[in-house]
Amino acid sequence: MLQKIVTVTFFLILSGCATTASNPPAQGSNKAEGKISMAIGREMGNFKITHSQATEAPAGYNGMQYTVKTDDGATFKCEILEPSGFGKFATWGMASGADAMCTDFTKGSSDVGKTNKASCNALLQAAGKC
Repeated sequence: MLQKIVTVTFFLILSGCATTASNPPAQGSNKAEGKISMAIGREMGNFKITHSQATEAPAGYNGMQYTVKTDDGATFKCEILEPSGFGKFATWGMASGADAMCTDFTKGSSDVGKTNKASCNALLQAAGKC
């Protein structure tokens, strides 16, 4: 009986680690804002996060997508992956988050649909997304 209680408790703890908030606020942490700043080439304070939502992510990670509007009128959608509680637990705290990957959504821009070059890899380059 005690073994069943311990097993059920263990699975409840693990399931709690993998959950994410369903309605996160339309703002980012200083860490997220710093990553977005580097990705879009704008100083912190020269853009505003207007919307944020949780997105699908690989096991052990939480994904967030941010809609960003800059002071000069540009619009970007940025995605950041951070390790979840379970991801940190499973890797003994060694999991790390990724840089922001931002795509230009500014109407009339020559770079619409292109991902920032700082986070561009060979597959994105081959697809013409950078």
